[in-house]
Amino acid sequence: MEEKCCDIGTLRRSEIIGGLAYLPMFLFGSQFLAVWLVMLITGSRNTSDLIAPANFAFAGLNALALGFIFRRYLLDQARRILARGWAMLGDLLLGFLIYLGLAMLASRAVALLQELLHAEYYNANQEAVETSLFIAPVFAILSGCVLAPIGEELLFRGLAFCGLYRKSRILAYALSMLFFALVHLYSSMFSQPIAVTLITLPVYLPHGFALAWVYERSGSICCSIFLHAAMNAISFLAIHALR
Repeated sequence: MEEKCCDIGTLRRSEIIGGLAYLPMFLFGSQFLAVWLVMLITGSRNTSDLIAPANFAFAGLNALALGFIFRRYLLDQARRILARGWAMLGDLLLGFLIYLGLAMLASRAVALLQELLHAEYYNANQEAVETSLFIAPVFAILSGCVLAPIGEELLFRGLAFCGLYRKSRILAYALSMLFFALVHLYSSMFSQPIAVTLITLPVYLPHGFALAWVYERSGSICCSIFLHAAMNAISFLAIHALR
């Protein structure tokens, strides 16, 4: 990959500091806060009743907090996508096609790792998403197709990718992809064999690459937010169709 930087915008120092300061909250604190808020509002302590609204609250808290921290950056990125115009649709289509191609390669990698490590593929994050979708589809759709894409893109493509991009394009791609994958696995990675985590890791790398690529190509993180939302929506439709 050539070390060539495009104009994808820049982060202010205050935004970088704010994003890094919020990272522990994103990884740990906001989950507990979301569960506490839902329990306080609903009065329920039934785990199955809490999954979907807690995920919604978790995504909402992160979207609001990160949207506030990166508000100036996000406003600049919105202006960029308006300037991009209809070309954005081509960016989204190409990004999705890249994702599909890489996802097929990732499925082969998962199968190969299963053989080498003699372990079964198990994705706790995907199971949680499916459970939320069946129990409370409105909460799941709002979380996965609106709130989560905003918060996650600001963190993974905004803080990680944009923050590293001018120093090293390769490093920006590599670390943002790995960060994106690990965050989707960390809730279960300490309670399952490491082989299962290694097998599941390639599943999320195509998402990370395609979302970073479409951000770089379009020059606006808004495009990666739209693609993220679209990929989640298509995944939900597939889950519903296979039910």
